[in-house]
Amino acid sequence: MIYFFLTIQCILFLFMAFHDWVDIPPFTNLEALRKAHSFKFRLIGSLVNASLILVPIVVTLLYIASVLPFWARVLFVVIYGLITVGTITAWWIPYFGGSYWLHGNKAGFEEYRNTHSFLPPRGNNVIPNTLHVILHIQVWICFGLSMYWLFS
Repeated sequence: MIYFFLTIQCILFLFMAFHDWVDIPPFTNLEALRKAHSFKFRLIGSLVNASLILVPIVVTLLYIASVLPFWARVLFVVIYGLITVGTITAWWIPYFGGSYWLHGNKAGFEEYRNTHSFLPPRGNNVIPNTLHVILHIQVWICFGLSMYWLFS
């Protein structure tokens, strides 16, 4: 299970580091992203997000052949728990509850409007695109495994 965890984390790291920089039509729209966010904003966001994932990867690698210490299990729960809260508040509450909750009267996330999504529209709400749904599932798997290890 630890190798699965490590694999998911590495894929997640690559996603966090490069999804704002590599154009993969129809899953990304870099032109819209560049219009919505400055180079500096995207760079800082990528560095912070990738660093959040890099820390648990390093800890996993350090203890891959042994039992994870309690502090490492807590660290995993905290990091992946915070990212889980972020995914839910940024994407899923606005999708199910309306964008007004976070964005006032505008829908927000215009840079993702023309990317691939398999979810149906819900009024003018933000629609989690396919790439972010995959990212969120990976984060939730990491959080679930972290919770399992913390309480087992």
